This record gives sequence, structure tokens and C-alpha cells, in this order.
Amino acid sequence: MRKYVLYLLLILMLSLFPMNAGLAADESGYPRTITDSAGREVTIQMPVERIIVLHSDAAEAVRLLGDADKIVGITDYIQKESDYFPELVDRDIVGTWYEFDYEKIAEIALGDDDKIVPNIVVIGYPSGTYKGASYGVDAIEAGLAPFEGIAVLGFDFNKPETMYDEITTLGELLGKEDEAADYLNWYNEKLANVEDAVKDLPMQTVYVERSSKGLGELQTVGTSYEFHKKLELAGGSNICKEDVSGPTVTWEWVMNENPDAILLLPSSIDPSIKGLGWSSEYLPLVETFRDDLISRPGAESINAIENDRVFVLYRGIFFGLDEVAGLTYMAKILHPEIDLDPEAVYKEYLDRIGFAYPEGNVFTCPAV
Repeated sequence: MRKYVLYLLLILMLSLFPMNAGLAADESGYPRTITDSAGREVTIQMPVERIIVLHSDAAEAVRLLGDADKIVGITDYIQKESDYFPELVDRDIVGTWYEFDYEKIAEIALGDDDKIVPNIVVIGYPSGTYKGASYGVDAIEAGLAPFEGIAVLGFDFNKPETMYDEITTLGELLGKEDEAADYLNWYNEKLANVEDAVKDLPMQTVYVERSSKGLGELQTVGTSYEFHKKLELAGGSNICKEDVSGPTVTWEWVMNENPDAILLLPSSIDPSIKGLGWSSEYLPLVETFRDDLISRPGAESINAIENDRVFVLYRGIFFGLDEVAGLTYMAKILHPEIDLDPEAVYKEYLDRIGFAYPEGNVFTCPAV
């Protein structure tokens, strides 16, 4: 009888063991499934200890939350920004900003026994194309398909409408919930300040120029480009209503639309310019963009030019985690009467990532 009772107790203990083991796994939170900004459900097998970032906004987000030491792979573009990402210059290079070395990524993902340890994630943009080739997460996932255990996440970290979800999710994955919440509280406060400052003011009509191949082929901003949405938040009305990213227009069309303000958003001014903003050394070069536009035929008939409302923008602060500083600058350009201090906002952001504000440099030309 005693043996029988002991046998029953042993069976009971063995039956409970798997339940307890399963409970421990559940309490750890892994495996867990999240939804990224591409609408994909991605399963993370174990706590994230290694991160490969395929764009600088992702690198900045990870650094902002205090986990730059977990970044083990970067693109060459991030390495070239060594003045802004000094802590990442020695990381492995896994390709360019739009073309990736999947074999190298798999090599980095290997553990000591030459097997991929699934404590690694790759963060890229949700979507994107360059010269007809996709560099969004679907293409990245396909490229990594032969290598099991590497999770791929698509996050922008540069759009107001997705910033909250992306930072919150990243904070949860990295165990940095408090840091994520602190940044988002600051971000939302500064965003609300901009919206409150411009909400009762008349919208200013704006022409945005990204590039020029002559007066008959000017690239502007369409309604599907994220800068369009930021322009509206800052109290501006884009004169281009085409539902595409970068439509082309003519100078004659711009003259007929007669915008209140013109914003020049060149993708590149001079690759040799380093640091944040433009120093006095480079301002003459920046001013040529503005001077060239003002000297176009018939320019004097446009309200923006007649009222000296033409600005060149330092695009680095209009896309990414510091974009709320860019929004503040843009609101101040379009509505100079509002009581906002964009320089103070940017100083606060740089302080969060441990960077000194570049005194003497400017982020708009003319300076706000």
C-alpha cells in the first residue's frame, strides 16, 4: 500500500512538471509575437541580445534607449556618419543602405557552435525601393530565408503616426520600457506644443523642392511622402496634391500656384560636410541653392520670394527621432509670430543622446 501511494505521488509530480515548465516559459515572455510597421506578425524566440540595424533611424532608436552596445551590424552609411555614431564605427558592415549582404548577416548570427542563436534581430525599413529593387523587410526576409532563427522587423522611426507604437515595441523588446515611455512623453509634449501653436492660424501654402533637373523637371513632395504630413502638422498646406511620393512639376506651375513659402529640401549638399547643421564655413554653399531659385525667371512675382519666405532646410532634423525639433523649426518658419523655441527643443533632444549642441551652426538658411 505504501509503495502504491508513493507511486501515485510520483505520477502526480511528473504530471505537474511540464505544466510548471510551461508556466516558466510563459512568465519569461518568450517566444512572443509582435506586429511591425509593415503589418507583419514576427515571432521573437528569446530575449534580444544582438541587433543589426539597416538604417540610421533604427541605430538612433536603439541608442536613444541606451542599448547601442547590442548593435553588432550596421550598413556602410551609418559608418560614414562616424561623427554622429562614434560608438558604432567598429561594428561589422552588412551592406549599403539599400543592398544587403545576407551571408554576412548570417555569419554574425552564428553562436559558438556555428549555429544561429535566435537572440538576434534585424531592423530595416518596412518598405522601400531603389532603382526598381526592393529593400523593404519582405525582400530582407526572403534574402535571409535560408538561415533560420533571424527575426526581421520593419520599423521607420521617422513618422509621427507610427512613432509611438515603434518606440513602445522596441522598448518592450529591449527591456527599456521606462526609457521608451520617457522619450515618448517628451516627444508628445513637443508635438502638442507645435499643434497648439498653429491650430488657430491660417494655413500657409507651401512649395517644397527636393531636386531640380531644370525648370521643366522639378521634384517636389506629394501627399504620400512623409514630409507632406509633417508640413501639415506645422501649419502648412502643400500646393502639390498628387498622391505619390516625389512628383515632378514645372517652374511655370509653381509660379501659377504662387505659394506663401518655399522650402528647399536637398537630399545632399556636399558629402564632405560633417557634424550637425551647417557651420559658417559651409553657409555660402548652402546659400547657392536659395540664390539659384530666387534668380529664376519670373521669381519676383511669387509671394514667397517677394516676402523673403524662401528657406533651405537641413534635412537631418526632419526625419528620425529628432523630427519634432524639425517640426518646431518648420512651424516657426511658416508662422514666425508663434512662441516656440526650436533651438531649445533640439538642445533637449541632443542632451538625451549625450551630444553637445553645435553652437554657431544653423539648421535653416536663413537661420530662424
